[in-house]
Amino acid sequence: MNKGRFNVGVDVGKDELLVAVSGKKSRAFGTSLGEIKHMYRWLNKCCDGRPIHLGMEATGVYSTKVALRLIKYDRMTVSIINPAQIAAYGRVLLKRTKTDSVDAQVILDYVIKHSPPPWQPPSAAHRMLSSLVSQADAIKAEIGQWRSRQHAHEHTSGIPKEVSRSASKIMKTLQQELAKIETAIDQLCQDDRQLAENMTIMTSIIGIGACSASQILAHGGDALTRRSRRQLDAHAGLAPAQRQSGTSVRGKPHLAKQGNARLRRALYMPTLVAVHHNPILMRYYQRLLDRGKLKKVALAACMRKMLNIIRAMLIKRERFNIEYQPLT
Repeated sequence: MNKGRFNVGVDVGKDELLVAVSGKKSRAFGTSLGEIKHMYRWLNKCCDGRPIHLGMEATGVYSTKVALRLIKYDRMTVSIINPAQIAAYGRVLLKRTKTDSVDAQVILDYVIKHSPPPWQPPSAAHRMLSSLVSQADAIKAEIGQWRSRQHAHEHTSGIPKEVSRSASKIMKTLQQELAKIETAIDQLCQDDRQLAENMTIMTSIIGIGACSASQILAHGGDALTRRSRRQLDAHAGLAPAQRQSGTSVRGKPHLAKQGNARLRRALYMPTLVAVHHNPILMRYYQRLLDRGKLKKVALAACMRKMLNIIRAMLIKRERFNIEYQPLT
């Protein structure tokens, strides 16, 4: 229970913030710097001098932008909450109507009852890395689509030469832009001391190269060191889930996948390499296969193992050592 604080629930939209406080009608504000300042002044009048605890759903860049501005104010604590938690909590409250106003009230009630932990802003270097890696991922996806398009052109008769030339130019431009972004990622990881140390630690793991390391750092963020093993597994969507009830329901265990899909994707290829070349992961993978596990099940378990090796090494600030088993 969040006692002694003035609790606030905010539904964050692209252009509007709907703010809910106890005993008052929800109020709308814009998302500009001036509007957020206006919102803070209004909350300051309502709070009777108490510290303010404001909760909002995680809505990507929109919630991050608002949170970064709000935490600069005195007596302001901001919590960014997993939308799945708010949705589940709304169902518990039997909310049948979904509007911005109702969502703000549900978030307010959640903040009052559960007192979610304060949000810790990522460093400026990590925010830059996340932006660069996301851009690189987007360009790679575009390149993949244009390659498929070119392949289709090669097997289609009557394609005008202008179409083929255009596709080739677009592919060349995309590859040039990807090279620039990847150079910027490498430079950032060299220039920032913390990122440079983390990259050195992670690339010492057999199976993880510089590209995969930067992706894991970008998509994992502070969760890699600030969460417990189980919390980190859940964050990455790698926690095993069971479906069983009584004697009639006997579902097979599976991955929950209610987590960061980009972090899972970043872990997949390094783990695939590691189960064939990293002695620790090789032995672990083979033991699982010997116990009758399917290959995809064993690989998912190895992804969890890899993630927790990364976590342990980043916390201990140690490089990978195949002789040092207690890391995980």
